[in-house]
Amino acid sequence: MHRRTLRPVATTADDLIAGLRNNGHRITAARRAVCRVVADAGSDHLTAGDVHGLVLRNGTQLDQSTVYRTLEALEEAGLVRHGHLGHGSAVYHLSDEASHQHLVCSNCGRTVAIDALQMSAITADVEDWTGFVVDVDHFALAGLCSDCNRR
Repeated sequence: MHRRTLRPVATTADDLIAGLRNNGHRITAARRAVCRVVADAGSDHLTAGDVHGLVLRNGTQLDQSTVYRTLEALEEAGLVRHGHLGHGSAVYHLSDEASHQHLVCSNCGRTVAIDALQMSAITADVEDWTGFVVDVDHFALAGLCSDCNRR
């Protein structure tokens, strides 16, 4: 099993704010705070609830709906992507992170990320068999991790 190596994430809060501004969004203190949290997360994957909690902990008061609207605006600007790691909430991460696929253990919840290039042989086979082009960034694959598989 190969672990992914991410490109260094260089997006700053100022980059995210500029992206929002370039897409015609008004920049408020709440949006600045959300951008700071997302940029500071680097390659970590955060739910909107995580972002909301971190913004509140940093001293900025805002509604969770503001977090959702800001994440949506960042995604529309191509600065943030979201994915699903299972039955829980969507997770968000910076778009300049390397494309990757998540493997989630159905037993213990462990998540392993692998580079999308490592999935290319599998996705090429799926496309050959079905004509379907797989988006490996959006949904996780469920199964058993190596520890749970040994039990």
